Amino acid sequence: MTEITLTSTQLDQIKKDMDDQVTMLTDAQVNALAQKVNKEINLPFLVEEKEFIVFAKLIKWVDKQLYQLLPNEYYELVKNSTDGISKEEANTIEKRLTPLINNVVNIPVLTEKQEAKLIGLILGLIIKAMVKGFHLEEVEPEE
Repeated sequence: MTEITLTSTQLDQIKKDMDDQVTMLTDAQVNALAQKVNKEINLPFLVEEKEFIVFAKLIKWVDKQLYQLLPNEYYELVKNSTDGISKEEANTIEKRLTPLINNVVNIPVLTEKQEAKLIGLILGLIIKAMVKGFHLEEVEPEE
């Protein structure tokens, strides 16, 4: 087996990835995901516009959690549809990540089952984009 050694540049990039950057998704991707989630789930007590903002915040929060849990080499696959994982690998990652993220999310107006559905929907959309040939849609925010 060949021995691999990191270069100073690679170590600097790892440090930057771990210390400086905290999310992977673009604003346009967050916007597109929030639109999809908003079509599927209704939150009690909120009008659509406020609901949409809550979903965008949750997506940003999930993005931060994923950035901490998944090495960038996996997570950046959401931006490249020519390389990626298989559907089976995506299902495995989703099954492992959903309970981890649901354990730290607590939305008082939702039951655990509703939270799991919401987190599963968000994760499912993001992880599906990691599959070879898929990508996350982007919808540019309005000015």
